[in-house]
Amino acid sequence: MDKIKYILKSYESWVEKNPQTIGDFEMTAKWASYFVAGRITDSSIATELVYSLSNLLVLYNDRILSKIRSESNEYSSVAETTGTENFSYRLKVILTTLEYTEVFIEISAKRLFGPKGKWVFITLLQCFKAAGRYFILKHSSVRIVTSPALPPLNRKSLLKKSNATSSTNQFGSDEHSVTFKLKRSGRLMRKVEGAPPLQYRTFKLEEEVLTMQKRQHPKALLQAEYLYIAKPLIHLVSMGLFGEKSWKQYVVSLAVDLASIKMYHKNRQQMSKEQQRILSHRCLNLCMYLMRSPFYENITQSRLETLLNLLGRVPIAKMLAGPLRDYIPHWQSIYFYIWST
Repeated sequence: MDKIKYILKSYESWVEKNPQTIGDFEMTAKWASYFVAGRITDSSIATELVYSLSNLLVLYNDRILSKIRSESNEYSSVAETTGTENFSYRLKVILTTLEYTEVFIEISAKRLFGPKGKWVFITLLQCFKAAGRYFILKHSSVRIVTSPALPPLNRKSLLKKSNATSSTNQFGSDEHSVTFKLKRSGRLMRKVEGAPPLQYRTFKLEEEVLTMQKRQHPKALLQAEYLYIAKPLIHLVSMGLFGEKSWKQYVVSLAVDLASIKMYHKNRQQMSKEQQRILSHRCLNLCMYLMRSPFYENITQSRLETLLNLLGRVPIAKMLAGPLRDYIPHWQSIYFYIWST
């Protein structure tokens, strides 16, 4: 056990010192999943396993870098979060892990338990994700959910900030530190002189501050987000009632998406920049409906195949067109590829 802890500590230290190198390694691991595809038996499972593991590696390394960044930032490290906020962060880690592995879980469930088993796992995953997102929205300062719940860190900007911080710290000394460490617990505490200016202080409990923030947040925006969170479950029910290839389930899902976006647009003056950015991304995701059944089989498929056949005659473009033509039917059969967003 001690040896494992030592290995993990050594790895964390290496990640801290070599963020650029670890980024290159993560990219290589992702490309390895494309190399595996089609070259071994059960390539779909092997490909998704390699791709999922590469994403989990990114998540783990991001957590290491986030921890180091928070420890190096004296103000943020002493600002203790509430138990609910702490739980919300852990829930985000779990949700991100599920989002990175959901395709692998779906393929494995179908292989082990058949089509019915696959849909059981899909339903369980979507229920858990919806419940987790609802809890995060209800009990934290987050006002709009992202996919994945913990987006990958921007390593380049992080590297610039760490370099700037380290150069600044060269001119400082320990006696001017705004924190001190407790001997028994090792916990960092802020000194009185390290407190922020009076105008930026609040004398309310953090839970009270969060409650006030929630009250200030427009109810219409919350309702729009609740509708977006419920969409996968509404769609699964409609698929069960009308069938996977039915136009009814397609229209139900599209209507819920459009209703949520419309509710946001009606109150866009009250939206933050982060909410506007994520909403723009959701609007772009509507293009996925071109690839969803039954629209794909009736309209998109023939046109896409014609385009890929034309590109297949172009010397360089055929290197992409060929694999795309081969893998699109496989992607169409995976629920989380087509309907995850």
